[in-house]
Amino acid sequence: MVISVKRMKRKNIAVIGAGAAGMMAAITAARAGASVTVYEHRGEAGRKLLMTGNGKCNLTNRRMDARYYHSGCKDGENMIRSVLAGFDEMQTLAFFHEIGLLTYERDGYVYPQSEQAVTVRDVLVRECLIAGVSIHYDTDVYPLLEYQKDMGYFVIGSQRYDCLILACGGKSERQTGSDGSGYEIAKRFGHQIATPLPGLVPLYTSEPEWQMLSGVRAKARLRLFVEGMLSGEACGELQFTAQGISGIPVFELSRTAVHSLADGKCVEAEICFLNERKQETIRELVERMLARGDAGKNGDLQEEICIKKRLTGIVNDKVIDFILHKTREDCLAEQVTRLLFSSRIVITGHGKLDHAQVTSGGVLLDEVDGHLESRLCSGLFFAGEILDVDGICGGYNLQWAWSSGYAAGKAAAGSDGRKTV
Repeated sequence: MVISVKRMKRKNIAVIGAGAAGMMAAITAARAGASVTVYEHRGEAGRKLLMTGNGKCNLTNRRMDARYYHSGCKDGENMIRSVLAGFDEMQTLAFFHEIGLLTYERDGYVYPQSEQAVTVRDVLVRECLIAGVSIHYDTDVYPLLEYQKDMGYFVIGSQRYDCLILACGGKSERQTGSDGSGYEIAKRFGHQIATPLPGLVPLYTSEPEWQMLSGVRAKARLRLFVEGMLSGEACGELQFTAQGISGIPVFELSRTAVHSLADGKCVEAEICFLNERKQETIRELVERMLARGDAGKNGDLQEEICIKKRLTGIVNDKVIDFILHKTREDCLAEQVTRLLFSSRIVITGHGKLDHAQVTSGGVLLDEVDGHLESRLCSGLFFAGEILDVDGICGGYNLQWAWSSGYAAGKAAAGSDGRKTV
């Protein structure tokens, strides 16, 4: 007896964008049996990846949680949680170890052992080649792309594809190729785009006195107020610039500040320079130091020690200069202590999108399903920063790239239990 076996068609998939999410989607789909072609409009893959973690590439974070992400979608946190669970931080580490990348962990942050982002990019490109993925560089897909709606396939040049995965990035770090072109492709299929705004950026002020602190790095607590209401809090090393404030605590709160400023709201930041100290203890110390220095050894009068020198040793000298400038008149312990624990800065601007670490905004999550397939066009998938999802500092945005790339690649290849074309 002859048994007839129907052979499943091998799916043909195009991935637009050879960044972190695009390469993960391509590798996942190819491993699932699909024929995969990646189109990259720059001359090399993973250019933005090379800049992450100050060139060291913070791959992921062991303290992974959906609450560290933002989206304009009403049910965004649940969808993000589901995508992360499908390929979590442990699976990410296992994947990279499998393809030959050693890693190490520091306080939850995971980096390549080489401390070189280029090695992460290179092992991904190598795995694409091993998996049989074809990568076409210097290719602008937009004028070449067609969609044969009646037939249900996509055409790029003369090549037909069953599925299309858009992993073109957002509009941050434009020089890396993340120029927003993916949004224009998404719009062709009817998708709406949440206004792209800069995420993970410095915050600026128009108050000139803050320039006194330019160059200072200080461990501090930062609290953000919008229209007088507390909207967020973060601790860590602040960096003061000629324009305002930077550093990880600033980046973590910048999304709220940027969106609030875009809505015309009043934004202020409160800086506590001595977050880990008790305020009453510091007040007593300041009071005691202000009282010292009028008389020398054995009671002999000497030239009075200036107030700044009396306070030296408590915080950075530039911070002391700033606080003394703010007190202006009588330097009282209560005034100095108050400013050490609560100095307000009016936020009037922020870093531009071209130099932001991530884009806040993008393709609406409401318009994709749990597999990141378009609800408007069957066979169209999204992965990475092109979606309206952005995370805080610490490897969270790259984890979204790995997780969403995996989800889109797996679903497009039909290896998630869905019916293939």
